[in-house]
Amino acid sequence: NTPTPTQTPAPVLSPAQEREQLLASVPDVLRTDWTDPNPKQPVGVSGDIVWSDAAQKGYMRLRGLPANDPAKSTYQLWIFDENQDEKTPVDGGVFDVAPNGEVIVPIDAKIAVKKPKMFAITEEKPGGVVVSKREKIVALAKVSV
Repeated sequence: NTPTPTQTPAPVLSPAQEREQLLASVPDVLRTDWTDPNPKQPVGVSGDIVWSDAAQKGYMRLRGLPANDPAKSTYQLWIFDENQDEKTPVDGGVFDVAPNGEVIVPIDAKIAVKKPKMFAITEEKPGGVVVSKREKIVALAKVSV
C-alpha cells in the first residue's frame, strides 16, 4: 500500500501580508502617501497606496479615517488614470472602516488601469455609486511622476 500524498493547503494571507508580498515581488510597484484633500479642514488620514500596473493589483493602507456606519455610508476608491476621462475615474471598490486604527484594503479596479495619476477616497451611500459627485472626498494620493 502506497500512502496517498496529502496536499498541504496554501496558507491564507492577510491583506497586510499580501501587500508585503506585492511590494517584494513586483518590480513596477508605485507607492504614494495619502493626504488630506483640504488642509484647512484636515481629516487626519495617513498611510499609503501601492499599485502595480503589470499585476493590476494594489492595496490601500489607511490610518485616521473615521469609522463609518455601513447602514448609512461606505467609502469608495477612485483611480484617476491618464487614459481615462477625469469625469469618470475607475471604480476601485467600496470598503468600510471599523473603529480599530489601521486598515489595509485590497484594490478592486473594475477596469484595467494603465497609468494612474491620482487616487481618491469618497464617502458614498451604502453599496457605492457608479459615478461620484465627489462631494465628500476624504483622502487623496497623487502620483508624482
